[in-house]
Amino acid sequence: MKTKFLLASLLMLVSLGLTAQENAPVKKYGFKSAIAKISTDMMGQKVESTAYVDEYGAKECQKAKVEVPGMGAVETGSIVKDGKSWSINYTMKQVQEVEIKPEDQPNFLNITEEAKKKFKIQEAGKEKVLDFDCDVYTLETEAEGMTAKLKVWCYKGFTLKSETELMGMKIITAVTEFKEDAMVLPQVFDVPKF
Repeated sequence: MKTKFLLASLLMLVSLGLTAQENAPVKKYGFKSAIAKISTDMMGQKVESTAYVDEYGAKECQKAKVEVPGMGAVETGSIVKDGKSWSINYTMKQVQEVEIKPEDQPNFLNITEEAKKKFKIQEAGKEKVLDFDCDVYTLETEAEGMTAKLKVWCYKGFTLKSETELMGMKIITAVTEFKEDAMVLPQVFDVPKF
């Protein structure tokens, strides 16, 4: 039970790492705002989440509901803004500030040579996801002392689909709905005070 919850939390951090960085001098995404519905298949467990983006990625929020055996539905989330990030468990009313360094995540809108070397990023072609033209990459990243191998499909720098190999498991994440330049309410990015 705890393992699945920890893996779900780790997955959210890895996912957040692919889409969230602190306020960088360059834009993270080629659009001002977006709302995305996301479906993740992890060890046969389905996780549905919603991601909100504003200010070209300077503000991001992702909220998910995870079914945890013995606990029922657990609502979790992550928020990135003002150069800080938070991991939130809405069900247990817990908020934890999490350090995410810009150099620890690649910016797929502006991939640097340094990032290519650090994450072993390889271009893997172009494909469509939800009728959006995506650049496809393979890479490796580390979170919580574990190495993950990924294949990602990026639209204007935003990951629309990913396949992750982590601890012998395959995790598939795909955006099922994507609204570019959507109106995102500012309170979505409010960090709760429990």
